[in-house]
Amino acid sequence: MAGIAGGMKLNKKFGNRGEQKAGLILTNLGFEIQSPDWVAIKNNKIMFVEVKEKNKRFKNEVIEGHGLDIKQIEKRQHLFNVTGIRTYLLIFDNTTNEIFVNYIDELEMGEYYDTRNGIRIYPIKNYEQVYSIV
Repeated sequence: MAGIAGGMKLNKKFGNRGEQKAGLILTNLGFEIQSPDWVAIKNNKIMFVEVKEKNKRFKNEVIEGHGLDIKQIEKRQHLFNVTGIRTYLLIFDNTTNEIFVNYIDELEMGEYYDTRNGIRIYPIKNYEQVYSIV
């Protein structure tokens, strides 16, 4: 098994280099490149998944929650508008050992707070808690 894992690492390294070259070529050909963390299929429906692991919640006098870089949100929303494929935001909250999820397009319809660092924070109440890590 150790040999297989080692081989996978070598292939992954080579794959990343190949993917970088392909990205440059596709960009030069006019393609917009996006790479969600996961592509998932359930009940014959495809969705993209963005995964974030957070060691602390954003909290100020206005909002307490988690979020995503605004540029990433704009890209995923554009992808949704072009393809109809939604992006699921999955947050591992290490402060409470909980997992929160919701579709980005649904989060965008509710309240949010944009930080000066370009992160859009959605309130915890706008997520569904799907699991607690014990």
